[in-house]
Amino acid sequence: MGRSVDEFFHDLDVDTDHGKTLPNWHGELYLEFHRGTYTSHGSIKKGNRKSEILLRDIEHVATLASLYKRESYVYPLEQINHLWENVLLNQFHDVLPGSAIGMVYDDAEKIYARVAKDGKALLEAALQTLIPKSVAVSLDQPLQSTATGKIVAYNTTPFPRLDVVEVPLHGPGANKLKAQVVQVAKDGKTGFILVDGTTAPGPAHARGLFADVQPATAQVVKDKFVLQNAYVKLTISEGRISSLFDVEQQRELVPAGSTGGLIIYDDRPNYWDAWDVEIHHLETPHPLKLTKVKVLEKGPVRASVVAEVEYGKSTIKTTISLDAIAATVKRNSRSYIRFDADVDWHERHKFLKFEIPLNIHNDNATYEMPFGFVQRPTHKNTTWDIARFEVCGHKYADLSEYGYGVAILSESKYGFATRGNVMSISLLRAATAPDAEQDQGKHEFSWALLPHVGHFIDNADVPTAAFLFNSPLHLRYLVDEAQQKRRQLLKTPFLVSGAPNVILETIKRSDDETFNGKQVGESSVVILRFYEALGGHATAQLRIAGNLRVSKATLTNLLEDDLDTLEITKPTGKESATSVSLSFHGFQVVTVKLVVTSSSSILHADGESSSDEWTFVA
Repeated sequence: MGRSVDEFFHDLDVDTDHGKTLPNWHGELYLEFHRGTYTSHGSIKKGNRKSEILLRDIEHVATLASLYKRESYVYPLEQINHLWENVLLNQFHDVLPGSAIGMVYDDAEKIYARVAKDGKALLEAALQTLIPKSVAVSLDQPLQSTATGKIVAYNTTPFPRLDVVEVPLHGPGANKLKAQVVQVAKDGKTGFILVDGTTAPGPAHARGLFADVQPATAQVVKDKFVLQNAYVKLTISEGRISSLFDVEQQRELVPAGSTGGLIIYDDRPNYWDAWDVEIHHLETPHPLKLTKVKVLEKGPVRASVVAEVEYGKSTIKTTISLDAIAATVKRNSRSYIRFDADVDWHERHKFLKFEIPLNIHNDNATYEMPFGFVQRPTHKNTTWDIARFEVCGHKYADLSEYGYGVAILSESKYGFATRGNVMSISLLRAATAPDAEQDQGKHEFSWALLPHVGHFIDNADVPTAAFLFNSPLHLRYLVDEAQQKRRQLLKTPFLVSGAPNVILETIKRSDDETFNGKQVGESSVVILRFYEALGGHATAQLRIAGNLRVSKATLTNLLEDDLDTLEITKPTGKESATSVSLSFHGFQVVTVKLVVTSSSSILHADGESSSDEWTFVA
């Protein structure tokens, strides 16, 4: 007689004394097959990453809009869920691995396009609610507003940040933007602004250059192209990266006689074309040299060079840039060198990668996994070690030794490797089965090199920088009338303190709430999801701004089912924030449910703040 899944696991739990008699495996269960799926169908990998981040941002901004403007904005739960269902559909085997037939990807591309279109509309509605009388600023379209105003931004990450952002300088509102531009691009069509979001999570604003900003430069020195700022210097010689130098530490990171850059391998799997890449592909390296290299931007806030590579029937255009500042603002921050590739790909059975040799030694390298990281060997001691010649990672890979390390940040790629001291990120493949046209055509993607002081474990900058690298600011143009009424942009009311290894990843409304075109009841239920990122214990303080009155805080599972009631510490004295203490062990995901009531005096319909309750000391 058949049994339910619940009955099976209940019996298993009883028969094994709560799992104590079962064998335990420590470490990664690494499948020694199908390594090519980390890279196959690059556009699908990018669609997945961008969709996940877009939906995270929608949930975040829509939650705040629904709390602060209850009378005029309703959290779009049904629409958000519908978009998530579409994204999850494309995560089905074999869509996301890139191993389905061609017809599947015709449909998948349409789904991602629809998610992007509908998602951006939801995000725009929520941002317009939070920042009234503002319009989006994007390179995709010229600014239409001709009114005098100011560029502001919303930062959906939990981290303070400084960003150099490119804006359009054409269209009706171009002259209004120029006043805030600190560097006009060489072609005059765009400009660069410095956006400061260092005061608190949430708000950010355009500002001019300040004393601590030392310029970035791009110049030609004796036939070598050199990008440099106060932190790092990158040298391109004869089409290859010949030097990566830490200016502050006076440390050369590329071994003498070695070079880094783009490289192509022959890629002919033994059996399953789209699924596999075999170790023998490493025996066929074809290093590519950058050609037609020229300085694109000389600085002072962004320096860049642009180059082309022609290989077979394909063209690879790469822009390499370095900003004057570090995006993260922690003590050990270093600027990253960004690579933006525009590729017209028409190869068959070729594998495009970017590789960089480093003056760093460690028997293990670190790769991000969902809500944590995994370490893998850089050597070939055993057959298990050898098998990890191509591994999966998410937003970063890192090689560190005592006192120093270098990370590769990824915006949409998932294949990495570290062989000895050589790190690589996999960019494009060209399998012919089961989809004969896999990856043929145009691609745009980015990656970055991040040198950092301190070992990865001792320096939380890498997860932070990777988070920021994948989470661009949402720029708005706010006209003077609204700017005068708003004393400052709305701050995110949820803050984590006391534990740099704990990240607040998700802010959303509860799936159990009912909206139906209006918000039901006086209270709102907010879900916050945290994770411990570095594999250690932590006690973090969740602080909730005084404009949200918390009546109940509950620890839940991922399905938002209540587990334990959390103690709420009410504000005392000058402290305006309510706080909740949270405990973590290594890589633990913690979900908190808050029942809150928002003050009706936070924001009027015209955007004016009538109360300072929502401003709290971080």
